[in-house]
Amino acid sequence: MKTPVEVAVALKEIYEAEFGGKDRGRYQISRQALRELSVRGRLEGSTVDAIVSDTYELGFVVTDLGDDFSVVEVDVMRSYRKVPARVISKHA
Repeated sequence: MKTPVEVAVALKEIYEAEFGGKDRGRYQISRQALRELSVRGRLEGSTVDAIVSDTYELGFVVTDLGDDFSVVEVDVMRSYRKVPARVISKHA
């Protein structure tokens, strides 16, 4: 079994890998592929939480989408537009 830190490093390396017509960047990985990457028979919730946390420490956000996970750089997400107060007020 790989440790959550080792899995996080692998997720970062995958981010930098060329596939899907791109040199690098955001991607989705299936729950089964993440389990295989971690070399585990079963992917426990606590293990997923540790992988998510350790990946965040490396500058990436892992989001659980049910059957898949998405991986994107924290800096990319921080560059998203912010909702102004007037829009919040309109929809509150």
